[in-house]
Amino acid sequence: MRNATGKFISGFLIGGIVGTVIAILFAPMDGRKLRKKIAKTTDDILDDVNDYYETSKTKAEEIIKMGKRSAESIVNEAKKLIS
Repeated sequence: MRNATGKFISGFLIGGIVGTVIAILFAPMDGRKLRKKIAKTTDDILDDVNDYYETSKTKAEEIIKMGKRSAESIVNEAKKLIS
């Protein structure tokens, strides 16, 4: 499930990048404006990717902490049953 979600989000981001680049390249404007627009769009995309990375990292850390707590709880219950 997580792998499919990651693939979907990656595909979505890549599709957005490709679509944006195509739209910029086919829009009628001079070279200087085009370069500025490409630079701005690149910065915006990098910001979005960085935000996605930070959010994913935070969620992954939370999931790991929950997993550790669950594992500790299971180990403690097992120790009680053995004693």
